[in-house]
Amino acid sequence: MQFPPVALDGCTEYNADHIAELLANQLTAVGVCEKMLAGKKVVIKPNLVMSKKPDAAATTHPAVIAGAARALRSLGATDLLIAESSGGPYTEAAMRLHYSSCGIKETAARENIFLNFNTGASSMSFPAGTVCRKFNVIQPIYDADVIVNICKLKTHSLTKMSCGVKNLYGIIPGTEKIEMHARFSRVESFSQMLCDLAQMLTEQKTLITICDGIWGMEGNGPTGGTPRAFGVLMTSLSPFALDLLAESLLGFAGTVPTVQTSIQRSLCPGDVSDLSVAGSDYRKYITNDVIPPDTSRRSILRDFPDIFGGRLVHFLEPRPIIQQNICVGCGVCAASCPKKTIFVKVKNGKKRLQIRDKNCIRCYCCQEMCPKNAVKIRKNLILRLVR
Repeated sequence: MQFPPVALDGCTEYNADHIAELLANQLTAVGVCEKMLAGKKVVIKPNLVMSKKPDAAATTHPAVIAGAARALRSLGATDLLIAESSGGPYTEAAMRLHYSSCGIKETAARENIFLNFNTGASSMSFPAGTVCRKFNVIQPIYDADVIVNICKLKTHSLTKMSCGVKNLYGIIPGTEKIEMHARFSRVESFSQMLCDLAQMLTEQKTLITICDGIWGMEGNGPTGGTPRAFGVLMTSLSPFALDLLAESLLGFAGTVPTVQTSIQRSLCPGDVSDLSVAGSDYRKYITNDVIPPDTSRRSILRDFPDIFGGRLVHFLEPRPIIQQNICVGCGVCAASCPKKTIFVKVKNGKKRLQIRDKNCIRCYCCQEMCPKNAVKIRKNLILRLVR
């Protein structure tokens, strides 16, 4: 089976001119041409998961968006629109905050890119979906002919890696993402749902995925980890193929659930050695010392039978706890919790949040959305000893 190629180049600085040159070559190498872009509605979908400055490496860097816009225009694209549904409510006020704090507002003005403020959404059907056959997506994505998915290369507490496939979750409007977490509460079903979403967009739209891997994140990503220089830019018409390569670059080969799901569905090769890679030799960028999220030990639980109605696995899984000395009682974690297991406790006149472990589904949304990094992962002692 012939799979779309991935283009990769080394890149160590956020220089928009240099990035534009690299991406123009990469887009051409993977088969993007004027016919695909000219006269089409082109939407750039970055990763703006939360309100953080570019140097935090949690969001797509503005220089990559600027470089991508220039490269797309060199291949025939005209009007470009940036659209994203970040964590939390999907409102105009939230969009303005994220555009400003993530450096997108200034870049959009300079590069003559439109910003989306439409809070509408529409339903897209995907009868071939494995676990999900209908998705509510933000209106700009529904209306788009071409989606340019500009992801960030990061570790992720739930899916181990956030890259091309995971980044598309940001087209689900606002707090509906919380509902999806509750509906697909196990990492296996959540990964299946993400692949359904990406497969739907691949089949119904022109989907171009660009990975900002110049600086990414290791540790407790996608927001609470540590910036890490990976020094790469990647492009592909297949988010599945790009993620297969990204998994290998991080030293996570064979362990990222969305990639394993993609392989099982024959959406990408079974091994990175069977992938067509244009540009630089990707083997130069493979590293084996990327710090995984604290939750990565949960993968060993796949070797345990799901006995006692799943209670054993629930007991052993790494669980989130709120560090009371850091928590400021803002309530963002409670608002992002799919199962509403987080409650406010007042002590000495101060609000603090606590988690009812019994109903926690281990989605780690609380850790992802906490602006103070007050949520840490507590690993089960038995699981540590077994490992």
